[in-house]
Amino acid sequence: MKSLVGYAKLSIVAASLLLIVPSVASAQKMGRDMPTFESYDLNKDGTLTESEMNEARAIRQDKRKADGKLLRNSKSPYPFSDIDTNKDGVVDKKEFEEHQLKRRIQ
Repeated sequence: MKSLVGYAKLSIVAASLLLIVPSVASAQKMGRDMPTFESYDLNKDGTLTESEMNEARAIRQDKRKADGKLLRNSKSPYPFSDIDTNKDGVVDKKEFEEHQLKRRIQ
């Protein structure tokens, strides 16, 4: 009898996980399909210029459009100057990731 109760509990836990895991994965994807620094660093030099960022944005938008995805913020992207916090004319990985983090919590 003990093993039957243990099996029932295990079955309930397993079934719960089967329901919860896809929901969590889906929630993580909602609004979290943010680009990585590496996907924007087209010349792989470890920094982003404004023109490089604009080109990478255009490539990303074209791909999302072709995939039938929403083009959020495509009409009003964040200005390069908002991301280049130290105002040196380039965005490094730290600046890019800090900007992405701010966008996630907004």
